[in-house]
Amino acid sequence: MPHSLPTETLIVIAASVCAVGILTRAGLPAALGYLIAGLAIGPHGLHLLAASDETRFLAELGIIFLMFMVGLEFSLPTIIAARRNVFGAGILQVGITTLMVAGIATLFAVPLFAAIVLGGAMAMSSTAIALKQLADQDELGSEHGRLAVGILLFQDLATIPFLVMVSAREEAEGASILRDLAVAALALGLTILVSRPIFRVGLSWVSGTNSPDLFLLSVGLLALGAAFAVHLAGLNPAIGAFLAGMVIGESDFRHKVEDDVRPFRDVLLGLFFVTVGMEIDPSSIAVAPFATIGWILVLLLGKMAATGLVAPIMHWPAHTAVRLATILAHAGEFGLLLITQAIAAGVIAPQEAQPALFAVAATMGLAPLFIQRNASIAQLFLGAASRRAAAAQEDGIRQASNELRDHILLCGCGRVGQLVALVLGSAKLPYLAIETDHERFREATRRGFKVVFGDASHRRILAAAGLSRARLLVVTFDRRPAVERLLDHARHENPTLPAIVSAADDRQISALVNAGAAAVFPENLAAGLALADQALLMAGYTQEEAAKTISAVRAELNPELLWRVRI
Repeated sequence: MPHSLPTETLIVIAASVCAVGILTRAGLPAALGYLIAGLAIGPHGLHLLAASDETRFLAELGIIFLMFMVGLEFSLPTIIAARRNVFGAGILQVGITTLMVAGIATLFAVPLFAAIVLGGAMAMSSTAIALKQLADQDELGSEHGRLAVGILLFQDLATIPFLVMVSAREEAEGASILRDLAVAALALGLTILVSRPIFRVGLSWVSGTNSPDLFLLSVGLLALGAAFAVHLAGLNPAIGAFLAGMVIGESDFRHKVEDDVRPFRDVLLGLFFVTVGMEIDPSSIAVAPFATIGWILVLLLGKMAATGLVAPIMHWPAHTAVRLATILAHAGEFGLLLITQAIAAGVIAPQEAQPALFAVAATMGLAPLFIQRNASIAQLFLGAASRRAAAAQEDGIRQASNELRDHILLCGCGRVGQLVALVLGSAKLPYLAIETDHERFREATRRGFKVVFGDASHRRILAAAGLSRARLLVVTFDRRPAVERLLDHARHENPTLPAIVSAADDRQISALVNAGAAAVFPENLAAGLALADQALLMAGYTQEEAAKTISAVRAELNPELLWRVRI
């Protein structure tokens, strides 16, 4: 059905508004709404619109800006600091998943190269969906949340070599693939050595003009120029955009660029999802129902199994491993990108890709539901073994606290908790710390703190640690729902027990005070006021004068705080 460009644009936007609006209200990701919109208006739906050169061009722009934004998020110091999770766990998870999926695909007569590309596509999970859902559940700071962030970060990075493989179109010859990989590595090195000073000097000059329009145009020029340069080298343009984003991400302009480019990225990426939805043929379910169901099972159960194989290698606890496997058991945007690019390059036949495309879209829709229930799914999988482990854990904690009376119960023994434990130990005050993160627990144990492993937000763990006999409760971890649950347990178990809570910032003060905290110390205020206190002392104030001034400022900033702790 022929249409003018304004009519096509109106149809796409109207369908997207309807689909995204409905799915967002249902708590489902916007990406799924765009896919459904494309499916509804496309040639396999109501046939209101067919994929055209104009829509494909705008979708390509969406891909370029997506990879540019991903590059912005790649901070080398951050990656190096989390190298065990990013490279160790990431390589194992992506590698095992890719090999497993590729092996299954070759059993069904899929060519080896196409099977590897499909394996890479299925290994990718949706960073946007997973991180948003984990943030909503306040689980980003948990052990399984941090592991998920590291692996998702590596998955985004691993997209690059797969895109390079897809761009090697000469019948997937080994020499061609190796050549393109070498070109990509050379491009990365040249970008780091040559482009970094050029980009920074250029953006510094543009920023000095104080022209928002010129700055935005310059960023677009850098992203599209890098994409074009890499395209001239025979590689996928998205790789160039990623490299440009990575260079700018190491500069002082990262956050400004993110704020300026994100709206354009979101709109263009939405159009990319619409064009993908237009290519999904629902009749493929009727033509190949077992293939479609098989791909869905591979993504849900196969990826969980692959992550389960990584767990013993990385020495993850069983409960953490199952929760992480549940979080990653879906496909994502880069899976759609790899499959659609492979179809365009002739690497994968459309009839082979259709069931996989449908499965990717379906699991992206199911992802929030699975992530919401990751704890329940872990409990279901582990069953009796989990209950036995929990009972053994409680017995160990009970033995550690058996001789303690009138002690301080320290919930969390990480960066802040270890400082508190150090002071308590120096003051010869009896205490017992509870830590739920294995790495932090091992570090605290190695440093000689009196710490046990467990989740302090669970009533049975608190009871085993001697909550009823404690004189003070100190909470140093920053997961608000868990902290509120902990305070509620403490209020019922020992109503007269005072509780001190460390919060990340002052936005949580009222909620934590209402939950039962006798005092709340926001880290941003605690650090600033401690520095101010030291400045007053060095300026000649007495200890009493400095304390009085700091207390007055503290009360003025947060009058709802209760600072008189009953100990």
